[in-house]
Amino acid sequence: MSDARLTSREKRGGAAGAAPRRWRLALVAGAVLVTCGLFVWWMGTQRATAQASEGSAFYQAVLADLDDTVPASGPAAEEDPAALPVAQLEGVDVVGRLVCKDASLDLPVAALGEDASLIPALEEGNGDELVVRVPAWLAREARLDALASGDRPLFVQVNGARKTFCVEDAGTTSADFNDNFDLLVYTEGSFGEKTWVGCSQSS
Repeated sequence: MSDARLTSREKRGGAAGAAPRRWRLALVAGAVLVTCGLFVWWMGTQRATAQASEGSAFYQAVLADLDDTVPASGPAAEEDPAALPVAQLEGVDVVGRLVCKDASLDLPVAALGEDASLIPALEEGNGDELVVRVPAWLAREARLDALASGDRPLFVQVNGARKTFCVEDAGTTSADFNDNFDLLVYTEGSFGEKTWVGCSQSS
């Protein structure tokens, strides 16, 4: 009987000792996960900082090239985004520049099919709609949130042709765009949310 009781105590003692070990293992595992998460976040921050630095220099260089090459005036503006005249600047096909003095907006715009990670680029829209995607690193500097109803963004093609728009609406969505704007400018956040500004053509 005493041996049986001793064995039972040992079993209870062993079970009691196992619980703290499980907690220690859980704490260690949690610490490892937190450390990994912080490392991934730090790496993402470093990549974003590097991309912003590289993108800012490239973006400024393209704007300087546009200053030097775009004439003060040009022919009638092209309506079809796929048919816009193109100038190769800094190794990228650029179709124009989007400016708005009211909001201190000044963005080079690359052609359809160009990578929008360094400078804003055109994307497919509805019909002749101009859809300009602004890279995430440029979102704050681009100041899309400063565009207000009634502001008049101007799209200047590389051949000097000009097209004026008027801001109609703005918002944020996670869904696909389904709009009837003539110009849609947007940037996409880390979690897929899209901050956008929609404009109608005024001239």
